[in-house]
Amino acid sequence: MIAAMASSAFAENWSRFRGPNGSGISESTSVPMSWLPGESLRWAVDMPGPGGSSPIVFGDRVFVTCFTGFGANPESPGTPADLVRHLLCYNRKDGQLVWKSSVASTHEEDPFTGFITQHGYASSTPVTDGIHVYVAFGKTGVLAFDFDGKEIWRRELGTKSDPAQWGDGASPVLHGDLLIMNAGITDHAVVALNKLTGEVVWRVEDQDFTNGWSTPIIVNVQGREELVCACPGRIFALEPKSGEELWRAKSPISDAVCASLTHQDGVVFLMGGRQGSAVAIRCGGSGDVSATHTVWEKPLRSGIGTPVISDGRLYWTSTGLAICADCKTGDEVFKERLKKPNDEPGQGGGRGPTGDYASAVAVAGKILVVSRTGHSQFWDAVDKYSPIADNQFADDTGPFNGTPAVVDDEIFIRSDKRLYCLGG
Repeated sequence: MIAAMASSAFAENWSRFRGPNGSGISESTSVPMSWLPGESLRWAVDMPGPGGSSPIVFGDRVFVTCFTGFGANPESPGTPADLVRHLLCYNRKDGQLVWKSSVASTHEEDPFTGFITQHGYASSTPVTDGIHVYVAFGKTGVLAFDFDGKEIWRRELGTKSDPAQWGDGASPVLHGDLLIMNAGITDHAVVALNKLTGEVVWRVEDQDFTNGWSTPIIVNVQGREELVCACPGRIFALEPKSGEELWRAKSPISDAVCASLTHQDGVVFLMGGRQGSAVAIRCGGSGDVSATHTVWEKPLRSGIGTPVISDGRLYWTSTGLAICADCKTGDEVFKERLKKPNDEPGQGGGRGPTGDYASAVAVAGKILVVSRTGHSQFWDAVDKYSPIADNQFADDTGPFNGTPAVVDDEIFIRSDKRLYCLGG
């Protein structure tokens, strides 16, 4: 009933990290291309603290997480005992805060040094089924809230750390009655919980799962559902109801897996690593399929963001570059320095969006990318780099780490300071 009421006035939802099944693809046919106050900026609200998670949207609600206390002020981080994470619920129409649920940290998180200073302690994106909202809050665990902000249950999923102590970041995934979590950082495991009770249904443990922040996806291959996951050196598929391994394949990304998987026509794609590697694996096999199901392996430069697929091509950004590759072959279609559309040739390479934390989104035949400094750019989804619109929030330079949510004719973007709603 709650889900039906919440959705009645809206055609779409963006209920998890990167939207429908983690694809990063919106069904919207029209979105604003220019983000000016009084024109397309419908509302902007200050949030109580920073966060690297992405907003999600269900019906008339927008959910996002942030943190306060430890690490919220980089110049004066404070002490780990002061860390509090928050799940925020906003009214989609006007940005008014509907409720805030705050959760104090129950275990000391990784120190606020090095890489963790870039994304903080609220980097996992929530997921919702329209009745409950689920969040992963590091070593405090996974929690479920109802649509009024009441905590329903919580389940601790380990208190380990990756070797570099970079913190957590993978997002929970819903499948049927299960809430599935890549807990490779805190628990060296992939875990499925009963979404109503939080009880463990199955758990697959492997020491190699550490250094993996990738969010799993569900792939349907000839009627068989596969939960496809990634960890350093490996891509593997589990039967989602039981956790039984279906197949595994070698991956060239052997150090740290930050990006999530994406897929098309039964083939999954993964890229990343310090050396810049990418691989495509055909799903549907059994056992070790490295020799039989590897479609291609290429030295494609990438970083933290996940590529998006449009019309048979992968699009993404990395260290100031706009990159596109062919899904069938892995061959680069283009790789060019990001620039504003009105820049003269050879100029402005460093002035456009240069970050790759947020993942690209495909909408209405265009690719939307957002940099850490808040520059956004739309490209035509074609076989050449074709920027057609560039925007910047005037008084907010970020960081912007979250991937945009695009539903109906609206775009939702979060920075460490604010949550924005843009509409046509």
